[in-house]
Amino acid sequence: MAEIRPKSIFYGRNSKPWKPWALKNASMSGMVTSSSPSVRKEQGLVALLCRCCIFGHEYDFSETRRQEAAAEEGDIPLEEFVQEASRCVPLLELASDQEKAEKLDSNFWNMCVNRLLVDISTPYSSRIKILQLLMALDYQHADSLLGKVLNQSFGLLYTKVATILSGIGCCLHLLLPFLTLASAILFSTSHKYHDYKATDVKITYILFFCTMLLDLLVLLLGFFIMFFGFVKVPQYSFLSFCARKRRPTILMKLATLVCCKDYVNMHCYIQHAPAGSSIPITKLILGYVRNGWTGYIHDAASYTRFNSHRGQWTLNKHSLGRDNRLGWSLKMAFDRSILLWHIATDLCFHHQNTTPHGQECAAASRVISNYMAYLLYIRPEMLMLGTRNGIFTVACDDAELIMGGRLALDVSGLVQIILHRAQQPRALNTTKIGALVPNACRLAEALMELHDEGERWEVVQGIWVEMLCYSASRCRGYLHAKNMNEGPELLSKVWILLSLMGMETPADRYQKLGPPKAMEEEEEEEEEEEEEEEGDHEVEGLVVDC
Repeated sequence: MAEIRPKSIFYGRNSKPWKPWALKNASMSGMVTSSSPSVRKEQGLVALLCRCCIFGHEYDFSETRRQEAAAEEGDIPLEEFVQEASRCVPLLELASDQEKAEKLDSNFWNMCVNRLLVDISTPYSSRIKILQLLMALDYQHADSLLGKVLNQSFGLLYTKVATILSGIGCCLHLLLPFLTLASAILFSTSHKYHDYKATDVKITYILFFCTMLLDLLVLLLGFFIMFFGFVKVPQYSFLSFCARKRRPTILMKLATLVCCKDYVNMHCYIQHAPAGSSIPITKLILGYVRNGWTGYIHDAASYTRFNSHRGQWTLNKHSLGRDNRLGWSLKMAFDRSILLWHIATDLCFHHQNTTPHGQECAAASRVISNYMAYLLYIRPEMLMLGTRNGIFTVACDDAELIMGGRLALDVSGLVQIILHRAQQPRALNTTKIGALVPNACRLAEALMELHDEGERWEVVQGIWVEMLCYSASRCRGYLHAKNMNEGPELLSKVWILLSLMGMETPADRYQKLGPPKAMEEEEEEEEEEEEEEEGDHEVEGLVVDC
């Protein structure tokens, strides 16, 4: 087997620098460099050729980088950006040729996403152009564009595509199968002069040709297998989690024997929404942000408030935030608010008064609800600082205490028992039960008081859209890039969509000075408007009496 040395002479010398080079190109520091302003001084022909051969993909971005550097130096203030965007969005129309509009400035899209992944703020003047290009697309082509830029980012971070796209990397990639073939030929001509066992010779041939076959497959299929067909939307359900603890599955019983029941219940029952389920969510996000630009955002302060909404706008539009009817459910820690609304959504969905038509209307809401529950319990670092996934198991223990010794055959039965027992506070030991599950029952009953099922699920859907946008916009680009290792996720897709539509990013909050107004001032303004409306009604009543 010593004659494998000819292969190492040819193949090894080319493969040794390959991995460090690929790791350098796929590193976050490499993306920071590719997103930074390019060198201003004139470069000679030899330097340009070397740069093109070694950094092929970066060379494609060089002109875009120079434009971004110029835009950053002469950037406009936030107030001017908001005024320009809110003025142009109502005037924008869909492009007649959607395919052509989607392919415009592909380097520009990829450059913007690369800057987002390394938390570099995009100049406001460039965001106007991005917003105009995106608003020309319908939701199907916008979703297709997001999928392409996510796949491009995944390819740059977790594959060798950045190295292969360079001149030298492409040559090495094409040369590897032939180097393997040359090594096999050298071995076939030299092993005859040595007394090797026939078995060793056969194994060596098998290794050579298997290696060559793998190199050929990577060469032919590499650009296809590195891209994912759709964005993942993992699903997790609190009620299903509780039901498995009450009536363990066979896998749960086996896991109990090795003391890992909780781990199995946590990780082995993650489901995924059907392929294409993220497309309706893209449509909802596009509509939500467009309505924000046209009907809410009018200055820098309202722009900042809109980016801080996590359900308040929906409640105010349906007059449910006043009189503390449902507004109390949002005035708590964000992780508790997510779990509260997740439980309430499932309670409403499985409620005995919910019709099949109502369950159809709840489809998108439940997809987002279960996805947010997945983030809370499995990926809490993707939500916000200080998010605690422990409240999930605590709430499950509270649900068991509420149920007492009763068993449910399925989730629907579990819902009926929880709702029935929650309406009998005297039968419960309230000193041991936390407030989260009873509050979820209270929230569900308040939602069920909305007799129009369409309005009920419109409210729930609006709440979840705002919570999803709030979560996506507060997660750092580094975490989005880190959690992309298993493929693009819905939260990253929403985060990129919000950024391309001109919404605030974490880099904006930390690096740019925001307006002085805050959420409290908005609430004060709403209270003043309510007082004025009540005063107008009183005046009208006096006039009528007279």
